[in-house]
Amino acid sequence: MSDRAGLLRWGEVDTGAIEHNAAAVRSWLGRPTRLMAMVKANAYGHGAVRSATAALRGGATWLGVYTPQEALELRGAGIDEPLLVAGYSPREWLAALVDAQVDVTVFDEDSVRALASVGTAQRSARCHVKVDTGLGRLGFAPHQIAQLAKALRSVDERVHLAGVFTHFADTAQESVYTTQQHAVLLEAVEALRPVAPELLTHAAGTAAIVHRPETHHDMVRAGIALYGYTPPGVHPPTPLRPAMTVFARIVQVKTVPAGAFVGYGRTWRAESERVIATAAIGYAQGVPRALSNRGHMLVHGARCPIAGTVSMDQITLDVSEAGPVRQGDVAMFFGECDGVRLDAAEVGEAAQSIAYEVTCRAGASVECGTVSR
Repeated sequence: MSDRAGLLRWGEVDTGAIEHNAAAVRSWLGRPTRLMAMVKANAYGHGAVRSATAALRGGATWLGVYTPQEALELRGAGIDEPLLVAGYSPREWLAALVDAQVDVTVFDEDSVRALASVGTAQRSARCHVKVDTGLGRLGFAPHQIAQLAKALRSVDERVHLAGVFTHFADTAQESVYTTQQHAVLLEAVEALRPVAPELLTHAAGTAAIVHRPETHHDMVRAGIALYGYTPPGVHPPTPLRPAMTVFARIVQVKTVPAGAFVGYGRTWRAESERVIATAAIGYAQGVPRALSNRGHMLVHGARCPIAGTVSMDQITLDVSEAGPVRQGDVAMFFGECDGVRLDAAEVGEAAQSIAYEVTCRAGASVECGTVSR
């Protein structure tokens, strides 16, 4: 563990793990299929620039973000690989995106017209059409595709159709709904191919990358797999390495007698004399309040129960079984340290959530440094 003297809480992002995971995902694909690394939401809390760079080293050839600001941050860092804004791009950002050679998602006729207003015959604006095949978020409805093709033909010198994509709603391997969504996407692709014969088709996120090879097409979009996890119930063909570890300093240790209460609401009571350590991390730093009296942290490699209610900036742990614990020692919220692992998926399950939320929340509020193992 790196030296973080003076910090109350911190994170470490292992870029070697991200590179390893990208290479693992790439090995699951057929050779023509490209790998888009999704680095939206600050790379799921891991840091967009460092994560993008590591994923590219691991074999990704495209990057995906959600907002224009995220795309331009990557371009500003000198990352020149193909890049897609997979979410909504307000009109005010379109010219900058086109100048930076960033592909933009269109999902209604207004977004096509807005993009055409900044594209020219000499510098066409590249777009990917999002088709809503059943998730119910952004996207053209299937019955709108014919009208979309007409609209794209009318602006073909100013807007270049580079791709068509969708998002699947289910992660289950045998989902009939996913099969239906896939069929709808393929119909849309065939309807749009006369407009752009070389368009890229992409649909598969992490779950479909693992379970549904028939959905890989020209490109897949790996998200949580890059950071060491898969959706619940999805088992990767080769092991992935969690990339983020979050630590907190223990700021006080005390022994409480049998019958003593700990925490707001007096929800935890010592059944016998116990050793309680206060760690400087709480829900403001991404620890779900739902972990009160049910989660764990690691101290000296021992799993120590969270005792009482998670507070805003502090958490109390029963460290009675962890050996001698002193002020200044370190507790691990999630990740891996000294060969012991308590990962974000386990934390998410205990909090009735998912690894994605755990890493995003922690990465947004805890300073993270870079390591490479």
